[in-house]
Amino acid sequence: MNARTRIDSRRGRREQREVERDARRARLRVLLSRADRGVLTPEESALLRGDVEAEIAEGDTHRRSAGGQQAAAMRLHSRIAAAEQCLVETEAERDRYAAEAEALRPHADEEVSR
Repeated sequence: MNARTRIDSRRGRREQREVERDARRARLRVLLSRADRGVLTPEESALLRGDVEAEIAEGDTHRRSAGGQQAAAMRLHSRIAAAEQCLVETEAERDRYAAEAEALRPHADEEVSR
């Protein structure tokens, strides 16, 4: 598998994002340390702003995704609850019909014996 194939795959894209995020966070730590000491250059200030904005955008994207996943999970939970209720009702109906059939059995035996 070549490098292009790895980047095109879902796993490869995830790994690439992780590498980029780790590098961005390492830069943030260095830039924040320099900012604490008051020695940031204008270029470093621009880099700091860009990295912070990228982290904010990525965080917003993940929060939206998590919210969508949570909503989907709640919908599935509702569907499962409805399916379970349907099973309970179906089993109760089955039991009722079985009891009715059992009650009719003596009458059927009488008819067969005649």
